[in-house]
Amino acid sequence: MVNLFEHFDRETSILYDSLNLADQKAPTIVLVDDGFLPEEVITPYRFFAQYQAPKNGRPLYFNEVVVPRFWEIEGNNESAWVKDMSHKRAEIQFRPGEKRRHVSDVEWFNQQGQLQYVDHYTQHGVLFAQTVYDLRGEMILRRYFDQEGKDVIYQNFLAGAVVLNWQGQQYHFESNIEFFTFFIEALEIDLSHFVINSLGVPFSILYRFKHKGHDILYWQEDCRGHIPGNMELILNKETGLREMNIIIPDKEEYQVITNQLDDDQHAVVREGGYVYKYVGKNTHQPQIVTMTNTDQIHHVASIIEDCPFAQFHIGAVTEMSSELTQLERYKNVKLYQAIELSTVEKLYQKCDIYLDINEAGEIIDAVRKAFEYDMLILGYDAIAHNRTYTAPQNLFSKDNEAADLKQALRDVHLKKRCFKVRQQYQKTHANEITRKQFKAIHQLAYVQK
Repeated sequence: MVNLFEHFDRETSILYDSLNLADQKAPTIVLVDDGFLPEEVITPYRFFAQYQAPKNGRPLYFNEVVVPRFWEIEGNNESAWVKDMSHKRAEIQFRPGEKRRHVSDVEWFNQQGQLQYVDHYTQHGVLFAQTVYDLRGEMILRRYFDQEGKDVIYQNFLAGAVVLNWQGQQYHFESNIEFFTFFIEALEIDLSHFVINSLGVPFSILYRFKHKGHDILYWQEDCRGHIPGNMELILNKETGLREMNIIIPDKEEYQVITNQLDDDQHAVVREGGYVYKYVGKNTHQPQIVTMTNTDQIHHVASIIEDCPFAQFHIGAVTEMSSELTQLERYKNVKLYQAIELSTVEKLYQKCDIYLDINEAGEIIDAVRKAFEYDMLILGYDAIAHNRTYTAPQNLFSKDNEAADLKQALRDVHLKKRCFKVRQQYQKTHANEITRKQFKAIHQLAYVQK
């Protein structure tokens, strides 16, 4: 079995973790390398460039970007930029998530302020690719370099073509599909079983394969009420030399799709789910945490006053405004300004409830992290930062001084059963199943004809 993913986004990460946790580990291919993939993942770039993680390699910090003499780098916790006197010459993009100010991309501008090209960096601080843009901001080409700076892969977005320099030869491909197929065959791996989660490029590769096999599509997207054309090929068993079955982890999506199928088509589809490994165990204590980068936390003082039984921990990666620091007048509040990641870990180990009630963006992937620590996630429906892990039943209105949210906090404090019920809402919403269930569904999909 081989996992074949186009991107390693959040949904793919959940599936990847579930497969591993359910003892379905397999070589994993990711076709689009963003530079920050798990070390064990195989990509066209890593394979053809023979990429090796440098000893003691680490992400590039924002002030380590090489700039011309007399140019300056400025920044904050959200982004950084390069200035030549009063002119902005580059925008430095940080890797989203926990690691602050780690560089993923640097966008360079011409003298008119138009995007000219983007440098892409790996998690080891290596410049591995560069994308060039035209004056309309459209991508023209992307070059991938080996660690000696030599061109390995040249991608022409206008022509849709790819040029590969490998083992002393140059190869020309008319399409990405042709290039990716060559890459997979060059790996010399077993091609009989693949797991994919996209009806785009991964499906197109397998559909054109000249190798017999049996594959599984994990459908993680929203069909919006209409069955995609490529899915119909699978349902009607029109996938060439490849047999395919479909597993749909989301219960609602499974119902939407299967309600449109006849019996023969329905036999190709199975309802699935995900396996989660929790870092901590919830002890149902009134220890509550909120991570914020703004002082706009609606009704926070009122909530604190109405819930004297709870201890509130509020963390920020920056210094706090007086709007927040004045909350220290409450005995059941503790503030953490310019919080360190080590302190975040300790807080998440200590707390059992996450309050998602702050405006602005989410920091340090706080809600997903709370889920992984087995916290109960409660918040405001209008500003929920991550609905994947937050049950609709646990989101409330900001109206009436957040009366419904306050009542929920009182209920879960007074009744352990209420706490467990709300947490089960959360697990069900995240489509959680056991390792045994996941493994059985996965294996049945392979043997099903």
